[in-house]
Amino acid sequence: MQTILAASDSPLNFLSEFGVEWPLLVSQGLSFAIVAAALYYFVFRPVIKASDARKAEIEKGLEDAKRAAEALAEAQKKADEKLNQAIAESAEVLKQARQEAKAAIDGAVAQAQAKAEEVRAKAEQEIENQRKKMRQELKDELAQLAAKAAAKAVEDVLTDAQRSKLAEQAAKELEI
Repeated sequence: MQTILAASDSPLNFLSEFGVEWPLLVSQGLSFAIVAAALYYFVFRPVIKASDARKAEIEKGLEDAKRAAEALAEAQKKADEKLNQAIAESAEVLKQARQEAKAAIDGAVAQAQAKAEEVRAKAEQEIENQRKKMRQELKDELAQLAAKAAAKAVEDVLTDAQRSKLAEQAAKELEI
């Protein structure tokens, strides 16, 4: 290679011996630079911008998904707490309702027993009143029968005054 460089006038002239034409190389380099700049400004730059926007959108979506998952977990936790609280409250309400129902049943039973006792007492009183009434009626009938029998038996023998005195005595005797 040193021999090629030593034989030529300028250090880059050896390239022309290999078929490199400088004006064509410069124009091709300039064309490449123009095409590369055009591609950069009109293609790569919008693609990179769209890629960055898409990347930011994806990151935002992932962040939103993470927040949504946290919010869902929190909502699930609150729902579980409320469900447990509702179960506890319903158990308490059920227990209270059972106690109230038992108290109402006990009260109704006591009231029914008191009413039955009252009805029984009234029935006994009514029976006693009927018994007294029947005794009185029986006494009255017996007194009348005794008076009639005595009147028939002594009708011819006694005077009116004696008869009334005898009736009074018989009535007094029957009242005892």
